[in-house]
Amino acid sequence: MKTTWITALVLLSVFIFVYVSDIVAQEHTTLHLPEGAIARLGKGDIKEVTYSPDGSLLAVASTLGIVWLYDADTGADHGFLAGHTDSVESVSFSPDGMTIVSGGRDDTVRLWDINTRTEIAKLTGHTGSVKSASFSPGGTMIVSGSADTTVRLWDINTHTEIAMLTGHIGSVNGVSFNLNGTIIASCSEDKTVRLWDVKTKTEITKLVGHESEVRSLGFSPDGTILASGGDGKVRLWDVNTGTEIAQLTGHTDSILSVSFSPDGNTITTGSTDNTVRLWDINTGTEIIKLTGHTDSILSVSFSPDGETLATGGADHTVRLWDINAMRQKSRLTGHNSSVNSVSFSPGGGSLASGGEDKTVRLWDVNTGRQKTLFTGHTDSVSSVSFSPDGETLVSGSEDNTVRLWDVNTGIHTAMFTGHINAVHSVSFSPDGTTVVSGSRDGRLLLWHITPTTATK
Repeated sequence: MKTTWITALVLLSVFIFVYVSDIVAQEHTTLHLPEGAIARLGKGDIKEVTYSPDGSLLAVASTLGIVWLYDADTGADHGFLAGHTDSVESVSFSPDGMTIVSGGRDDTVRLWDINTRTEIAKLTGHTGSVKSASFSPGGTMIVSGSADTTVRLWDINTHTEIAMLTGHIGSVNGVSFNLNGTIIASCSEDKTVRLWDVKTKTEITKLVGHESEVRSLGFSPDGTILASGGDGKVRLWDVNTGTEIAQLTGHTDSILSVSFSPDGNTITTGSTDNTVRLWDINTGTEIIKLTGHTDSILSVSFSPDGETLATGGADHTVRLWDINAMRQKSRLTGHNSSVNSVSFSPGGGSLASGGEDKTVRLWDVNTGRQKTLFTGHTDSVSSVSFSPDGETLVSGSEDNTVRLWDVNTGIHTAMFTGHINAVHSVSFSPDGTTVVSGSRDGRLLLWHITPTTATK
């Protein structure tokens, strides 16, 4: 009798969990959305977001121990993958897009069938949180990195551990295969990056140089160069020789903003050391240090043609720099507090800036004069961005709202409310029909842009 009661209670608990989970899923995606929002992307804090290979699905790893799936175009809820008993730290699609691998704080790696939304296998062996997991290019293996200091290789077909790669003496934060799947790179809290031979399951080399925890890494498209980030520096490594090619150093304080030039050959960085620096990607050398700001640089952006650089600073100014002449073109004043965000119009003739003074300002790039002042936000403006046609400007603010502005008339055309915390990022879709906003509340919201989207 006791066994029967226990079984009944277990079944009832499972039923309640599934039922409540379904209700929660609806609550977070389709119920009680603010007017005009397509979907609310996020349930629990978001740990990682990744697209499927064909770009149709979005997988979101959550601290609730669930992987949420969304339609990447509409934001529609496509179900969820439940099984982890603690936060999901990493999520990745197989090359064919049919399987997902997730790594969790419950020390497990799990495989999921996309079509059925069911768990295929639970891979156990790690004795610490799994911080990173990804498929090999051929989709036959998985590599995982864990707080237990190990890197493990798994066979997709048999769901068994192929090898445990040891050597790190700190948490493994990131793992990645090279393009042909012959080499694995791992980065760790122990300040090192290590390369592993997939065939022999042995360490090829240990890359030493970072002065603190290494948090991220990535192979170049041709697989010959590895970039690793940590200690406020980016280091470039020759994969074949294991030698450091270059490190982007020069700033004397934290780097707050980074932007690539349109041709991808140059990086610009803005720092709390009050300088802007340009770097040659091919040589890893500093091209020039631009001085003029008298406080931290909070935002940097290249013009579409790559000939002008805009910077926004805590010194209340926006500055335009001539890239060819390597000098300051103009100093734009008007904001009476920090400039948090700068963004060029698609044609490059206008520049938008958002400031801590609650305003959005539009500037003429050629003359350096302010064209329009947009007011309405009741707190600091964190992010600004133009629509693809340059006719509309979107802004996100610490007042938890997203607002749309008509560039030609200066009229405030719409306000989106729904975030419960500061909006830190806003952007238009490539076709200009949708805006995505991200906030401190751990959620992304998608908004359709129509004449009746919202009211002023």
